Amino acid sequence: MKKMDDEEIQKWLEENGLSSGKTNKELISDDARAYQFLFDVLDEEPAQGLPYDFAAKVTRKVQAEAKRTSELRYYFIAIAVVALALVAIYGLLLMVKPAAGPSYGSLLFQYKWILISVVFSFLTIQYLDQILVKGKIFKSAAKIK
Repeated sequence: MKKMDDEEIQKWLEENGLSSGKTNKELISDDARAYQFLFDVLDEEPAQGLPYDFAAKVTRKVQAEAKRTSELRYYFIAIAVVALALVAIYGLLLMVKPAAGPSYGSLLFQYKWILISVVFSFLTIQYLDQILVKGKIFKSAAKIK
């Protein structure tokens, strides 16, 4: 007997398995039994219906996930822009006075923690602005509607 793929099993079950009421013992393979079980489970009505605000909850979760990914993308772009700005400033300083290149590098290395803390502070302020300020504004606007 040849091996049936998913579509053939589904067609066979729709034509033979469900309509004629055959039992699981008469089915061809384990895959067919699994499909029969799936059809039987999906044929039953749920014990209780969906909550009234199910669609709103799903929409909020999808929007929150989209917002989270866009914010994460924004933070990566902000870090990249700051890094590119530092490289551009260093490049311009090298073009103005090429002999002082190593001194610029040692100056940046000397103040690396200040630069890192400035970038970290900027990103923290942006994050807190998104969470605390804009979150409250959007929640109050949603209550008004």
